[in-house]
Amino acid sequence: MLKIIILITSLISLSAPAFAATQCGPFYLRADKSGWFSVNGERAKTQKVTFSKEKGDYDNATIKLLVKNSKAPGMIDMELTNPEGKGMLRAQIVRTSQSQIRIRGLYDCESVK
Repeated sequence: MLKIIILITSLISLSAPAFAATQCGPFYLRADKSGWFSVNGERAKTQKVTFSKEKGDYDNATIKLLVKNSKAPGMIDMELTNPEGKGMLRAQIVRTSQSQIRIRGLYDCESVK
């Protein structure tokens, strides 16, 4: 079990150079040294990396994040995809009841240096 945790941690930490800093609409995404993403300065509560082609290929990866909303109460569910080097972010406010309005957006991403 410890080997699996170390493997996952090392794979996530390899994503830091691939996604060093990205601007997607109003969201600024940056990976820290441990491989965890922060969005507008808020560290992700959960994150999952899925490779679409081969393992370790961060140019064709999907990263799912759950982040605390820094502008309002609640959480934001995000999915960052990078098909063939073109980044795209899907963001949706997590609703606490079915009667709340659904708010979501789709943003193009650009690398920030």
